[in-house]
Amino acid sequence: MLFAILMLLLSIAWVVAGCGISTGPTEELTIDEPLGSAAVTDIDVTMGAGKLSIGSGATGLISGVVRYNVEAWKPQLERSDTKVAVKQGSQKGLSGLGTDLVNDWRLQLGKAPMRLHVSAGAYEGSYDLSGLVLQELTIKDGAAKTQVAFSSPNPGQMARLKYETGASTVSMTGLAYANFASMEFKGGAGSYILDFSGQLRSDAGVRIEAGVGTVRLVVPGTTAAWVTVDGALNNVSTEGEWVLNGEKYGTPAAGSGPPAKTLTISVEMSVGSLTLVAQ
Repeated sequence: MLFAILMLLLSIAWVVAGCGISTGPTEELTIDEPLGSAAVTDIDVTMGAGKLSIGSGATGLISGVVRYNVEAWKPQLERSDTKVAVKQGSQKGLSGLGTDLVNDWRLQLGKAPMRLHVSAGAYEGSYDLSGLVLQELTIKDGAAKTQVAFSSPNPGQMARLKYETGASTVSMTGLAYANFASMEFKGGAGSYILDFSGQLRSDAGVRIEAGVGTVRLVVPGTTAAWVTVDGALNNVSTEGEWVLNGEKYGTPAAGSGPPAKTLTISVEMSVGSLTLVAQ
């Protein structure tokens, strides 16, 4: 855990102090993209270091405000019939050192069916995706501190949820509400909480890969879930009631008979600790 924190601090320090960034007055870019004719729209968000907030509330496809004080970071907006892309401008060619960087993205998404893809660097991220009609969710970041929350059901069926991160602190809650068919989580040296609370509406498969770090998996006891653990990891602890069937850990609902819906989780870790929580 200490190693992960040090890596995160070093990565952020490199971004702030090592790039030779010159700052200017804080400017704002307003985004307000209306609904299009596509049945499903791809929403691509690409940013570097800074803060990112994504939630619901747009009347169209996507709206919000981006505040920045490095001119070269001014986001570019691209729009087609099936896609909206918001991309941070290039940092190439900057000189000088700025200590008061501003790169704050606050975005809202609408109720149209969409596939959301986020690519970010060393940043702080807050995602409240409750009730959005997501058919796919992909997040890829570097040294990050993020919270991803679902507090109400996804009205659609998400084919895939994928999160790939580095030396980060990540918390994902209400994951059963995401209504995904498959989920993949890849982490490096970090601390990760994956909470599968919510109503499981279909069978779902989850694959988790982590290196040096800690992983905490939370599953309601009323959800039928099986967890298998592979790799060199031998530090597995449990909280709450679990049944052991061979090398599989199951919640009480999984061991009580044929369930209507099942959550199947595979964990592969090399070094670190895994905690299974049934609540």
